[in-house]
Amino acid sequence: MRFKVRKLRLKSKIYLYSSVLFAALLAAACAAIYLLFGKMSLDAEVRRFEAEAELTAERISAAASRTAPDDLLRAYAPADGMLRVVLPDGTSLARPVTASEDAAQSERLSSESYHYAAVHEAERLSSGGDGYIRVSVPVIWPDGEVLSVQVSRSIAELEDRLTVLKTVLVIVTLLALLPMILANTILANRIVKPIDTLTATMGNIRRSGRFQRIEIGQQPGDELAEMGRAFNEMILLLESNFVRQERFVSDASHELKTPLTIIESYASLLKRRGKERPEVFEEAVEAILSESVRMRELTERLLQMARSSESDTLELKDTDLAQSAAESARAFIRAYNREIEVIAPQPVQVWTDEAKVRQLLFILLDNARKYSEDRITLLVSRTGDADAELSVVDRGIGIPEDELPKVFDRFYRVDSSRVRHPGTGGSGLGLALAQDLAEALGIEIKMKSRVGEGTTVTLRFPGGESRGGKNPRNGLPARGRRLRGEDEALANRADMTRDRREDEEGGEGT
Repeated sequence: MRFKVRKLRLKSKIYLYSSVLFAALLAAACAAIYLLFGKMSLDAEVRRFEAEAELTAERISAAASRTAPDDLLRAYAPADGMLRVVLPDGTSLARPVTASEDAAQSERLSSESYHYAAVHEAERLSSGGDGYIRVSVPVIWPDGEVLSVQVSRSIAELEDRLTVLKTVLVIVTLLALLPMILANTILANRIVKPIDTLTATMGNIRRSGRFQRIEIGQQPGDELAEMGRAFNEMILLLESNFVRQERFVSDASHELKTPLTIIESYASLLKRRGKERPEVFEEAVEAILSESVRMRELTERLLQMARSSESDTLELKDTDLAQSAAESARAFIRAYNREIEVIAPQPVQVWTDEAKVRQLLFILLDNARKYSEDRITLLVSRTGDADAELSVVDRGIGIPEDELPKVFDRFYRVDSSRVRHPGTGGSGLGLALAQDLAEALGIEIKMKSRVGEGTTVTLRFPGGESRGGKNPRNGLPARGRRLRGEDEALANRADMTRDRREDEEGGEGT
């Protein structure tokens, strides 16, 4: 027959283990108290009996020459014991004398076997369940023979006290178990309650699909509080990632619908009329190419916005803002063949992530390219309060003043009809991504615009003073110069890739 063993829950384990441990410790403590008290009491009793036996032996030895042995023993017999003198051959000099009022005790002491001891000794013996102490003291009898004076005394009173002590300790142990059980119950509940709350919360999350947090009731530094705090941080991270994922799915399904619909429409038009009408063929191919490029850019920006900000580690270093602006402009000119002017009268050092700043500049330059045909200007300057500014100025169609507060919203477009025109329409994600990058870098981003005159986007870098060591040869940080050289190589490779892609697109367009 097989029995199924039920596993104990954590609460039961804590309660059981702590109760057993406390009971064992309490029992050990009580046993130690009993044994220690018994030994100390017995040692004290033995010392007292030895002192009395030595005094009795001296008196017997002094009076032995003038008093008969029987009378001598009766005169010095202890009130609760027995006195006798043992010869070397193991016999008694006279009949043992007992003065105990307990006849049974007197009989047991009288029947005690004879034992000659030539040296001083004390023994604890037992007879009939009662304990007694026998002290042997050697004395010189008047005839010169060495005899052993033996005094036996009962320790029943001491044993009674130890029995009472044992009873008291047992009762105290049992009484102490009651508050101990209550305390262990409270302790187990206190330890398990946050775990139960955590389990219940995870169950609710699994059933409802909604993220929840738990209340942290423990003091700071408590391991249970740390567990609850870690759980809440994990839930916050999961919720953030879930929101990003959900937003990415909804944004992708919403924004990709339009270019896919356009591509499908023009593909259908090509199938029906492309062979007979060359102008339709050219228009359809141009529209499909334009929408494909826009869909690729849109996908890249959606992925960028869906990526967790915590995973984007910033590599802060001394950066020459003027040099970064010049390199970004040079790469942009090669990619789009647009005129860009960089005005930077002197090196402007800032403490930032150079790669993120270049990404931010590309977004702003791309936005300026779409809505202006004239020259684009990059203006780098140091303000009076030691902050640095970088402005992107275009001379395009501009933005109405009442629309400016909305341009950094995701998918917001001032004129949605422009998305159908190749090369001009945006997805509404560029400036939203730019604002996210600016916030991550601690940069203030501002926009000013007038309809028909153009738009100026200004990036304000706080604390523009350099934090790194200076290169004495040119005033620039040595570490910054090395890293900028690496970035320039990367920028050159990126320029070559863009040129090749532009040539391929140009070839396909022709």
